[in-house]
Amino acid sequence: MLFKKFASLTLLAATAFAQAPKGAAFDHIVIIFLENTDYALASTDSYFQALIPQGILLDNYHGLAHPSQPNYIASIGGSTHSVTSDSTYNLSPSYSTIVDLLEAKHLTWKTYQENIPSVCYTGSSSSSLYYRKHNPFVSYGSIYKNSTRCNNVVPATQFATDVNNGALPNYSFYTPNIKNDGHDTTVAYAGQWLTGFLTPLLSNSNFMKNTLVVVTFDEAEDYSDTTNHVLALLLGDAVNGTANTVDSTYYTHYSLISTVENNWGLGNLNLGDVGQLGNVFNLVASKTGYQNVAVTNPPPLNN
Repeated sequence: MLFKKFASLTLLAATAFAQAPKGAAFDHIVIIFLENTDYALASTDSYFQALIPQGILLDNYHGLAHPSQPNYIASIGGSTHSVTSDSTYNLSPSYSTIVDLLEAKHLTWKTYQENIPSVCYTGSSSSSLYYRKHNPFVSYGSIYKNSTRCNNVVPATQFATDVNNGALPNYSFYTPNIKNDGHDTTVAYAGQWLTGFLTPLLSNSNFMKNTLVVVTFDEAEDYSDTTNHVLALLLGDAVNGTANTVDSTYYTHYSLISTVENNWGLGNLNLGDVGQLGNVFNLVASKTGYQNVAVTNPPPLNN
């Protein structure tokens, strides 16, 4: 009887594991948002110039709106959902996000927030370093009203623990604090922080397990720039063999969603993640056969 029970548990565990799909181009993705910098400035900063040859430069990548918060909201939910400022928004639980799609396929996720006071903290900015407007997960009722999901909104100190324990989730969204992201400092400060943060990870076998790192900026500093052109860079061992290359396909923050969807065959939110603003990173599209759209007349993205 004991053997049968053990065999049944083993079979159940194997079945649950099998339900999580293998990624077409990566098995883990870590998205890092920095702040308010034009492409021209970021791409000429010495720290970013040193990182660019290690990955794939997306030189035609764009934010979606101004100010900061709509970009964060859209990057996980496929829409700004009428968020037009950096004020506190509590969105309807009826709005789906990338979290819904990941969980439906038994994929794991977590957001790591620097200087957030506690797990599942939904208050406003609590210190001079943590800002709620840069944490889109606590604005969605489908997350903050779900205790299980909200427990995946964690202080960034948990990140090193998860990496060291080989417990990095399939999907990670990492928000640096208001200094490290360059908002209250400079792009050079952000670049120096990013270099110090990423360099040991990129040689860490617990981290480099078919992992894609996406580094980008929420919005351009120049509000008159209708293209909202920002730098984006793909790093990690998922880009091995394609490092030191440039992908000039037209992308926006919606591409963060569509790329994850396409990599794991998740379906879509049927919002901004489909259509010309939701092109899939070629790193993934080249493996899945996804056909991107040639964008010749993009809409203004500086509203």
